[in-house]
Amino acid sequence: MAGSWRRLDNAARVFAALSSRRTTTVFRVAVTLRSAVDAAVLQRALDAVMSRFPCFRVRLRTGAFWHYLEEIGGAPEVRTELRAPCRRMTREEDGPWQLRVLVYDRRISVEFSHAITDGAGAMAFLTSLLAEYLAERGVTAPPTAALIRPTDPVHPEEAEDAYRRFYDPGIPPPPLAPRAFRLPSAPLPDDELRVMTGVVPLAPLRELSRAHQVTLTELLASVLLAALTDIAPNARRPFAVMIPVNLRTLYRSRTLRNFFLSVTASIDPRLGSYTFEEILHEVHHSVQGQITAKSISRQIRRNVGAERNPIIRHIPLVLKVPAKRRLYAWRWGARYTTALSNLGAVRIPPELAAHVERFEAIPNPSAAHGVGCAAVGFGDSLLIIFASIVGGVELQRAFFTRLRRMGITPRIETNEESAWRTAHGVA
Repeated sequence: MAGSWRRLDNAARVFAALSSRRTTTVFRVAVTLRSAVDAAVLQRALDAVMSRFPCFRVRLRTGAFWHYLEEIGGAPEVRTELRAPCRRMTREEDGPWQLRVLVYDRRISVEFSHAITDGAGAMAFLTSLLAEYLAERGVTAPPTAALIRPTDPVHPEEAEDAYRRFYDPGIPPPPLAPRAFRLPSAPLPDDELRVMTGVVPLAPLRELSRAHQVTLTELLASVLLAALTDIAPNARRPFAVMIPVNLRTLYRSRTLRNFFLSVTASIDPRLGSYTFEEILHEVHHSVQGQITAKSISRQIRRNVGAERNPIIRHIPLVLKVPAKRRLYAWRWGARYTTALSNLGAVRIPPELAAHVERFEAIPNPSAAHGVGCAAVGFGDSLLIIFASIVGGVELQRAFFTRLRRMGITPRIETNEESAWRTAHGVA
């Protein structure tokens, strides 16, 4: 019901405090169709779909001690995309909404504030919007559990704060990781985001991951780490890749709000040079050891335990926000070199897939590491997308060059002509 309110989940509390023009905490999921998008038809579809996602019909409010979410009615206005992606949500541009729906030719983009959801929740919304848009155009598909339709009943678990449900105060928090190598690049101007996309065939990547007995995410993280050794062989700190993990399967939750935590893939160049096989071995065993209920529960204990601390709870928000930013920069931001978010393969009914060219995702810009990476698969292709708020493209170029040397040729796209000229040699 409009006007009711709810607490932010644990991750959302951090993102609400971090939000700025540089660290916007806004990310994008998008779908490109095989024909031009009709904005008026998309608006009708959005109006229908928003009624099915009450946890996204909210505005972010500022209280005396905490941010909170207030439910609102209606739906945002579908807009033509005219500016750089993943800009900060503002009342002047976005009104009360914590998501925006944009159209550019054949592409439908939905940008979300991390205050309301993560990649899994965002993709659930996008595929629902896609299905309703195509239904408005006369394309129907049979019901499937993987696709939320406007007429489906809302499950109470969709709006839960799963972090709080699985919090166990009796277990110890995890140790603090060492400080990581930082990419030495000058920042781009505010509100600019350099996006570089590599479109690669999925089959050879899957063959490589099977041959090395690693997951696709572990393979991509290993290529990232190898690329870092190429551009900074004499680094005096560890290279560390932050990998967000969707916790819904591990903990059996249907929440559409944030429910992820991050594991780390890292190597230390001070120990000497690494072969790619050594990096794969390090990454695989480290990541698998971290993606367990026991290991993840320690992170939940640390994060939720902090917000439940009675002293922290009663610090005014005007003091809490700058303190959270400093704490994040020291305790988490300084522990990673870059980030890799693999949303996995998007699966939709074949009746809908026939009208889709590809899905994509752009990670939220972060001043903590400057360059982030997202991957999403559809059909026989994987899109690997780098989003950067710093000027250099050395990491991107080294990553795609590594893939090419492994026999996987990427097709490079970019939203900036100068970056294209720099990266064209690996296409």
